[in-house]
Amino acid sequence: MNTRILLLLVLLGMPCPRILAAIQVGYVERTISVTSPNYSLDFAIAWSCDPYPVFSQPGRIELQDSHGTVALLFIGSVSQASGPNFSLTGGGSVSGTSFWMYRYADDGSPADGSFQGTWNVTGLAPGNYTLRIFSYTSYDFLRPGSTVWTNTSVTATYPTAGANVPPTIAWTSAPATAASGQGYTVSAHAHDADGNLAQVNVWKNGQPFAFAGGGNGTDGDSGNPTSDTGPQTITFTAQAVDATGATSPLITQVVTINAPVNTPPTVTLLSPGAQTVVAGTTLTLSSHATDSDGNISGHNLDIQRPAGDWNFQGGFATGEPYQGGPVGSGADSTRSASFTFTDVGTYVVRSAANDGSGWVQSATVAITVVAPPPVQFALSTSAGSGGSVSAGGTFNAGTSATVTAIPDGTHDFAGWSGDATGTANPVGIVMDRNKAVQANFVLKTFTLTTSAMTGGSITPGGSYPYGTTITLSATADATHYFSGWTGDASGAAPSIGVLVDRAKSVQAQFAPKAAQSISFTVPGAQRVGTTLTLAASTSSGLPVSFVILSGPAMLSGNQLKVIGPGTITLQAIQPGDSYTLAAPPVTGTFNAAVAAVLKYMPSGRTWLQGTASAGTAPFVLQ
Repeated sequence: MNTRILLLLVLLGMPCPRILAAIQVGYVERTISVTSPNYSLDFAIAWSCDPYPVFSQPGRIELQDSHGTVALLFIGSVSQASGPNFSLTGGGSVSGTSFWMYRYADDGSPADGSFQGTWNVTGLAPGNYTLRIFSYTSYDFLRPGSTVWTNTSVTATYPTAGANVPPTIAWTSAPATAASGQGYTVSAHAHDADGNLAQVNVWKNGQPFAFAGGGNGTDGDSGNPTSDTGPQTITFTAQAVDATGATSPLITQVVTINAPVNTPPTVTLLSPGAQTVVAGTTLTLSSHATDSDGNISGHNLDIQRPAGDWNFQGGFATGEPYQGGPVGSGADSTRSASFTFTDVGTYVVRSAANDGSGWVQSATVAITVVAPPPVQFALSTSAGSGGSVSAGGTFNAGTSATVTAIPDGTHDFAGWSGDATGTANPVGIVMDRNKAVQANFVLKTFTLTTSAMTGGSITPGGSYPYGTTITLSATADATHYFSGWTGDASGAAPSIGVLVDRAKSVQAQFAPKAAQSISFTVPGAQRVGTTLTLAASTSSGLPVSFVILSGPAMLSGNQLKVIGPGTITLQAIQPGDSYTLAAPPVTGTFNAAVAAVLKYMPSGRTWLQGTASAGTAPFVLQ
């Protein structure tokens, strides 16, 4: 220890450089073998020639396990105002601390000084550890400036055989001040490196306050919550005792209890909430006030009318000043009253309470008052098949509601039923009661116009509902034939169906029939019993038929048989077809006769007369 102090004194005699330019961090390592869970390490931290001590670095010692993980960490420094300060990570305690400071910064950071003590390490597992000891050197233009050294040495395992280490104690919760009546907690923590802690005791103004046992023997806590009224000071003391009767130093904490501060009351407007009401509505106003000091002296319900005047401080709310609690308690008050909102406009409602130090107001609530709504009637609308209608609704009495019928693409509006009549669209409905109207629709009507070219006729047209199919027929006269449809129909069939889905026009077309002639050669005279084939042709190529106008003959097809003598008259005919006129008939006549025998019949003569007498020819046709 003396060697360290001498080294510090030598360092303090060195001249201090001027400006801090950089800080270099370094450390040395030592390997220690741990066989006991408890070790003591003496340490010394020195600060020398620090021209900017406000940036002084603390001393740092690390104990790393075999994996390089920091198992224990000590960081220590010193301040002119509070003396030594340190932090431990991983367990243990610090004892036997001392320090001195030769120079320091305005904030108390050391420029020249030292901090020494013993770090009592506990709870180490056996094994090899690395002790890493840090130092910091400040440089100014590559010249050493201030230096902070940390040094340590393992002194021994503890507790030393046969020597008892007294426990230590420190405050864990001990405020310097507290408000009058405010709760606060005072507690202390004791530690005994020997593991034989027996008692942790706290006194309040010399009277037992919190006495506790020794916890786990190594660490123990003792404390209680409390409160006091001010103004006054309370002195707490604490001390730890181990099983041998050894005690820690007695520590003291003085708590200043401030004089009571008046707490203003808390006021809450319970009802009504912000809303809109009709003029003439009565609402219940309710407010709740509390005061932790218990000195409420007034509690009111306040209303600002639309005109702007306030009616408050009990001006309209009557009753006991502390309704809902003991009269005069002043700690809890509930006020209620009914108020009728008559004027159209916005009222502002609030409540207020007074504890003698002034009125405290609640949040305000706006009540909007409107005139009573007019009488209203409902209009319901509906639509029949084929369209829709505008929606109905609710309307003020005496007003006119407009209703519109909307037919779809295949219907027309046909008129109103229910509480409306006629075909006006849109229509106005005077709302003097609840009403219902219906829009009615019919299929659209379209005109089908028909016409025919020269040579024939067509079924007449007309007006027909949407979707109707009308059959049209074209009829040609005797000299024409139907040639087809034009307009909104097509094809060559003389009868056709036309779908009426819009206005349409259809025309029947006709063409003249072609003329034809017959070529017929009448046969010559024929004898009775003859059968002959008649032959004739036409210019159109159509077949010719024959008829017997007169005479002894029979006809089968074009086979003619003469059945008797006489004159036979034939006629060749061709009646035509759909595209050809009838041919002019051709008539012919021929004779039919029976086969005759020519006999010689001379005149009579006298027997043996050499010549005959002259007379008629002796021939007979038989």
